[in-house]
Amino acid sequence: MSLAEVLADIREWPPALTYGALLFGAFVEYVFPPFPGDTVVVAGAVLVAAFDWSPWPVLALVTGGAVAGGLVDWQIGRWLHASGRLERLRPAWRDAIHGIAGQFERRGAWYLAVNRFVPGIRAFFFVAAGVAGLGAGRVAFWCAVSAVLWNALLLAVGFAVGDNVEELDALVGRYTIVVWAVVGVVLAVVIARFVLKRRRARET
Repeated sequence: MSLAEVLADIREWPPALTYGALLFGAFVEYVFPPFPGDTVVVAGAVLVAAFDWSPWPVLALVTGGAVAGGLVDWQIGRWLHASGRLERLRPAWRDAIHGIAGQFERRGAWYLAVNRFVPGIRAFFFVAAGVAGLGAGRVAFWCAVSAVLWNALLLAVGFAVGDNVEELDALVGRYTIVVWAVVGVVLAVVIARFVLKRRRARET
């Protein structure tokens, strides 16, 4: 769904429904990663710029939705670890979560702080945080910091671009492509290192 299509629908909604959609969009991206959460947030930024809405309710709602969604993923990670179901996942998923969880033991706060800037796999950061045993307060704090920074950036871009939907949509699209390329390389390295360590441990 393009940003222009989202805005065409949202402009017909009452304000309460629009605010609810912003909250829901920020939340559901974390529990259903294919959902275009950034598109919803950018739509809010355009509404703020084009219709002179206050940015503060928009920022608060999309941040609150992100924190709530992140905590749901964190709880899923705790459950996967406690129940032993993590070992029953697909090998690729299991190795990815194990690899990221191992990194969380040393740099958990940093990973959570940048999660919002990484599209598509944000949910896995919080599942890994749950597997690694990070506390709820720490997870919520760094999720909020990351969400505020990212959402404030999108709102600022929305102000700069105004109601030029096509330009804003193109900017977000280019950013997503670049980040996906970087994330793919980083994940490949992390998983490869994790697999090699496990093989060496078995051999010894």
